[in-house]
Amino acid sequence: GLCPVARCAKSLMNGPCGGSVNGRCEINSEVDCVWQMIYDRMGCLQRQEEMTASAPIRDWSTSRHGGPRKQVREDLTV
Repeated sequence: GLCPVARCAKSLMNGPCGGSVNGRCEINSEVDCVWQMIYDRMGCLQRQEEMTASAPIRDWSTSRHGGPRKQVREDLTV
């Protein structure tokens, strides 16, 4: 799949930023715009009408505080 959070330089959830040109990212013109790729893929699947729905506003406050995430794997502890 195509993940806009991981692939979009701006992590946009509801479509392209408006700065993409010819299917290329506004931030790095060597990178394909993930939203253009998503739109093209949805067209191949005949599901472009589903792109009119918006994702809710993201609460970024939970991801910017508390420092780096810590994951402890009990199976790897010594």
